Amino acid sequence: MKTKFASLKTTLFYFCFFFADIVFSELCVRFFTLGFDGGFPIFMPLFAIGTSMLTAAICSVLGKKARTAVSFLFAILLFIIYIVQLVYHTFCDSFMSVVQIAMGGDALTRFGEAAVFEIIESLGGIMLLLVPALVLLVLSARGIANGEKALWKMFFVEIALFICLHFGAVACLPLGGTQLYSPYDIYHDTFVLGMSERYFGVLTSLRLEVRGLVFGTEKNELITSEVTEETEAVTTTAMPSDIEIPVIEYDYNITDIDFAALAAAETNEDARALHEYFATQSGTKQNEYTGMFEGYNLILICAESLSPYVIDEERTPTLYKMASEGFRFTDYYNTICDNTSNGEYAILTGLLPDTSLLGKGWKNFYSYNSFTVSQENAFPFCLGNQLSALGYQTFAVHNYYYDYYGRHKTHPNMGYEFKAMYRGLKYDSDWPTSDVSMMEQSLPLMLTPDESGEIKPFHAYFLTFSGHMPYTFGSNSMADKNKAVTADLGYSSKVKSYIAAQQELEYALGYLLSELENAGVLDNTLIAITNDHYPYPLGLEGLSELAGKELNSEFDKYRSCFILWSASMEKSVTVDVPCCSLDILPTLSNLLGLEYDSRLMMGTDIFSEGEHIAILADRSFVTDKVMYNCTNGETTLRDGADELPEGYLDSRIVKVKNKFTLSTEMLYSDYYSKVYGE
Repeated sequence: MKTKFASLKTTLFYFCFFFADIVFSELCVRFFTLGFDGGFPIFMPLFAIGTSMLTAAICSVLGKKARTAVSFLFAILLFIIYIVQLVYHTFCDSFMSVVQIAMGGDALTRFGEAAVFEIIESLGGIMLLLVPALVLLVLSARGIANGEKALWKMFFVEIALFICLHFGAVACLPLGGTQLYSPYDIYHDTFVLGMSERYFGVLTSLRLEVRGLVFGTEKNELITSEVTEETEAVTTTAMPSDIEIPVIEYDYNITDIDFAALAAAETNEDARALHEYFATQSGTKQNEYTGMFEGYNLILICAESLSPYVIDEERTPTLYKMASEGFRFTDYYNTICDNTSNGEYAILTGLLPDTSLLGKGWKNFYSYNSFTVSQENAFPFCLGNQLSALGYQTFAVHNYYYDYYGRHKTHPNMGYEFKAMYRGLKYDSDWPTSDVSMMEQSLPLMLTPDESGEIKPFHAYFLTFSGHMPYTFGSNSMADKNKAVTADLGYSSKVKSYIAAQQELEYALGYLLSELENAGVLDNTLIAITNDHYPYPLGLEGLSELAGKELNSEFDKYRSCFILWSASMEKSVTVDVPCCSLDILPTLSNLLGLEYDSRLMMGTDIFSEGEHIAILADRSFVTDKVMYNCTNGETTLRDGADELPEGYLDSRIVKVKNKFTLSTEMLYSDYYSKVYGE
């Protein structure tokens, strides 16, 4: 009896320790990342009970030396799991998906110095997370954990208890509701990492991801009961209201696709569901801006971490000129909050990236972003493919390593001749490299006349790099180069460093316009500029300092700039509708008069009739009536509205969910090749 009690005491010790370790660590990470404004994660301790029982059962059945070693190994493993998420969140303002472990080696090799700064910034949290392992070390040294080894039959009883505790926690999930994005839905069906971290914490979210990688996930079904509210056509301030505009019946921006025939011939159920869904969509109409820039050269720039608050009339005159004299989008949001590759994917394909990548499964674990997954997919509507088919020169240019994120495979697949460091560009500066140098090295490729003396029409996609972190003088070559620009600014050193780094983009744009003018093609060139993501190392606190006002909403970090400008425009045009990164591809396609199918893009031509919705990576969204925060369910009415029409919010939540599901299924099924052929 004494022996049994002693072994039970051993189990109880390890159960209490690991439960305290998990809950303490989860609360530490929560404090330093999300905070507790959204409430206490009540399901986290419920799942921690079962996990603690499992670790206690394993430890209790081992001998004293093995038990000490294994228990300490568990404690260190927990420490590593939690510090990875803490540091990554400090680094990227989001949580790290397990599939991103595959790019961890690249990130440490290429971004090592930047990562060191974020580790230093996270030292307080790291030291707290180390406390449980140190406590276990002390307790083990004093012999407090040296109870008797449990019998095997006791071990199986404890395992049975673990199973009961675990599934008991699962059974409690409906208490939080079963609606879309409820804890029940996130756990069983619609896994979204950010919401899973908020509901369940780090450890359970990791387990759910591993479960999805190993066993696959259930396919999210499309919900066809969407309700679309028709609104008036987009209005701008370009034309005086007293001018009578004739009514014109515009055609739809769609292609000739027989979805019914495709569905009838399709053997794959998921692809058939896509055919059937798209058959119910009407697409968007052409409008007064259709073909406005047909035949123009096109320059599309994805500017690293660009914020609208860095644009200044005196300090960045070129950026200011383009932002104020072209199309002015007053309600634009960047769909992606972190990860440059995902930002590119949204801009260049008009599709939402699969941020979990669980649909790909463990066999493709190293395809760690949607672009690398899609490198052999058909993309008929990408601008490189569209314009090269019309005889344009098409270049994609990046002033960093050519193979990072697999761009040497993904960008040629979109119809671009890809130039980057060690593939057509020289590495001629320290981290980060110069955007000016990128322009100097690449513009001759497109601005050199041919044998007839003419400059062939061109489309260039530039992915800049000068604005990259770390935002610290002495560790950022572009910040050091342009430090004098910030000498008289009353900002913190970190914000000054960010401004100085972004100044290189201003100089690059000034050089670009000068070269276009010298070549005689400035008036026949359309330039579009947005960013890949907001400057997440600054956080909302740094952004608030940069903006000169308090930013406290989750939407504030997504609010961004989309610059669309041509020297041929006689006056600026203000556009007030909600829009986002996904809308850039269909908008540019419409302006250039290209043939595309608006039903097959997740974004919308910003100038089209109908409802406009800005979709964010965490599944939040903005319409003309409401801002909906998906992570906590909060709604903010816009324009002084007292209430929403019945069913309005639910239908938009479903619409946004469908767009994520559509994008994922289109990615993994190579859907465009099914519709248009290889």
